[in-house]
Amino acid sequence: MKCCKDIQVQLADFAVGALQEPERAEIERHLSGCPACRRELHVLQQVGTVLDALPPEEAPVGLWDAIRRDIEAPEPEPVRVPWWETLFPARWPRLAYAGIAATAVVAVALLMTVSRLAPAEDDETQDFIQRHGMLAWNDPLSDKASLGVMLARSQMGREIQ
Repeated sequence: MKCCKDIQVQLADFAVGALQEPERAEIERHLSGCPACRRELHVLQQVGTVLDALPPEEAPVGLWDAIRRDIEAPEPEPVRVPWWETLFPARWPRLAYAGIAATAVVAVALLMTVSRLAPAEDDETQDFIQRHGMLAWNDPLSDKASLGVMLARSQMGREIQ
C-alpha cells in the first residue's frame, strides 16, 4: 500500500476521474482509513467546484495567429562575434590590455637579459659549480638536464678564460 505522500500526488487526478480502475481502487482503499488524505481530497473537490462555476475565458484576438507566426518563423542566424571580442570583452578598457601587454614585454625582456649573463669568471666559483654538479649528478632527485646545462656553462666559462 502507498504512503500518504504518494496518494496525495494522485489525488487531483482522482478528483476529476482521470485514473484507471486499479489506481482508483487503491486510492479509495487508502482514503477509507486516512482522514488527512480525505481532507485533502475534499479541498481539491471544492477548488474544482469553484473553477467550474467560473465563466470560460476567451483568448485575446490574434493570440493564435501570433503563436503560429512564432512557431513558423525561421531561426535567426547566430551572431558571429570576432575572436578578439571573445578574448577581450568590451567591459575591460583597452588601456588595461595595453598595460598587461607592456608588462609582459618588460618581463620577457628582463628574463632574456638575466639568462644571458656571463658565467662567473672566478676560478673558485667555477670549481664550486663543477664540484656541485658532479656530486649532484647521482642524486635521485636531481634534474639531469639542468645539471648538464650548468656543467656545460661552467666548462664554457673555463674555455673562455
